Amino acid sequence: MESPRSASSPRDHGNSPEPVEVSVSSSPKFWPFVGAGAVLGVLAAMFTALAGDPGGEFTQGSVFGFFAVVFGLAGVLLGCIAFLIVDAVLRRRGRRAHAVPMDDDGASN
Repeated sequence: MESPRSASSPRDHGNSPEPVEVSVSSSPKFWPFVGAGAVLGVLAAMFTALAGDPGGEFTQGSVFGFFAVVFGLAGVLLGCIAFLIVDAVLRRRGRRAHAVPMDDDGASN
């Protein structure tokens, strides 16, 4: 019976795998940027609601709630934009490296 490896396999001839060029860079985490933007937006809403003059039609709590939603969404948007900028800068600072693929047999040891 024949072996599952073909006769032309590089493993049978002792050839080593050729290196592959890869890009190595760090990447920031997405959710901390979104969370920080939302928190900053809600803080801005709190200062806006407290700094305003309480009107007869709306309470300070309802004004804060409205501004919290609007400024919170704006903060999330700004956090996403900040993430994209930081990610682009870090990706640009990445470097090229050569990686050599490992055999599946050697990886299980």
